[in-house]
Amino acid sequence: MKKILAITAMSALATFGIQTAQADSWKVLCFKQGPARGFAANPRRTLDPNAVVSPGNAAGYPIGARSIATQANAAEASDVVGDMNFASLGFGGQMVLEYQDGLFGNGPGLDITLFETTWGDPNWIPNVSETAEVEFSQDGFNWTPIQIAGHNGSFDISPLLAGKYVRITDVTNNAVNITGDGIDAYDVDGLVANYNTPNIPLNPLCDYVQGTTKQFIGGPSGQGIVGQRKFFANAGINEPFTPAEIGNPALREVVGVYNFWSLGFGGYACFQLPYAVFDGPGADFQIYETTWNNQPCPNYPETVNITVSVDGITYSAPQPLCKDGSIDLTPFGPAYAVANYIKFDDISDPTKFGKGDDAFDIDNIAILQTPPSGQPLTCDQLSNVQRRRVAASIENNVGFSGVPESMFPLEIVGSNVVSDKIAFSATIAEEGGYKYSVRNHIGQELASGQLAGNLYDLSEATVSTDGFSNGVYFLTLTSANSKETVKFIKK
Repeated sequence: MKKILAITAMSALATFGIQTAQADSWKVLCFKQGPARGFAANPRRTLDPNAVVSPGNAAGYPIGARSIATQANAAEASDVVGDMNFASLGFGGQMVLEYQDGLFGNGPGLDITLFETTWGDPNWIPNVSETAEVEFSQDGFNWTPIQIAGHNGSFDISPLLAGKYVRITDVTNNAVNITGDGIDAYDVDGLVANYNTPNIPLNPLCDYVQGTTKQFIGGPSGQGIVGQRKFFANAGINEPFTPAEIGNPALREVVGVYNFWSLGFGGYACFQLPYAVFDGPGADFQIYETTWNNQPCPNYPETVNITVSVDGITYSAPQPLCKDGSIDLTPFGPAYAVANYIKFDDISDPTKFGKGDDAFDIDNIAILQTPPSGQPLTCDQLSNVQRRRVAASIENNVGFSGVPESMFPLEIVGSNVVSDKIAFSATIAEEGGYKYSVRNHIGQELASGQLAGNLYDLSEATVSTDGFSNGVYFLTLTSANSKETVKFIKK
């Protein structure tokens, strides 16, 4: 495929490895151009200039000079009238780009800068100007929450530690009167990666402390645990078990085989995952623990609390696990719908064990999400990629009779793209009203309050967002029986 956007990746911090400038850093994987307004009927353009093109409709498609992917061949901040060095998405069009110099990293501040061409008019007005949704991915399949781009914009790739793909989708309002030449929606001029790295950067905060055997509780770390159980590397991630070993614990729990690491009573271990794990349907991890002779949990209750984190600093509430078992990210909540770290804290009850026992033994952390392949997806494959599982799902769990479910809608008043305040409303379906909470993408609560009112009243509230950084936020409304979450964007 042709390279597009001959871009310079800015010098990275030392923790991100590569510090030299790189050119030709992006390649277009998919360019699906939408129609335009105000042009004669032009054919739809494709990435391959030799491919058969479908005819345009009555409105036409962007003119040929704006439809060549390779015209967007530089990350330029200039907006000179007549400069055709961009590719127009057209209304509803989409472009997916792959970073060619390893991965783009998540560094301090904003990580990706996107340049758009609007001749002579650098100002962006929400719902009026040319606008696009921007998303980031490590595998071209699991995407971060949507951020909104209007004209030039810079973005944080959180919750990813690093990324490989950028997806830009035009969402320009075709109903409004956008003045000037070239009514062909969002124009991609270029991208800059502020940080690049050959691999996902390691985080020194991910560590471990080994506890003790029962008879040495209260003593120095690791006391009483035999040497063969102190090799931390034996607590593997995605260890290649055979199907027979997965199905039959006796085959992977061979007495005398030390392919595990013992937490010890009171010990803990944190692992940085090799790639971002997204909350998918069902379980997201399968945890394997070693207890020779495969004694079940009631007989040998080696137990841990498992928590997950986006940044390796703030961790979720715990889920307990006894011996082997699966872990689903959903119960951790929307702020942890993507995990880059997983931590195990031993909570085994020493009274249930003999004096030589050393608590939970980590054998394997199997990630049930398909890992990034490193192979670019084709446009046909990308056309079916719509999974954006990191976004908070809306919950509506009214668990009592007498009040219709429709009486509990949480609605944002106006646009979900805000500047200085977010306004929202809900019909009071329970006595006592509702509590609201606003959190950022790592789960920090930034505002809270009460949405009060009489039963069946429509109640409204407004929260100031003046002090919020640009990005994605989650508004949650809760009661004794119900919870609902919606997403909004501070621009």
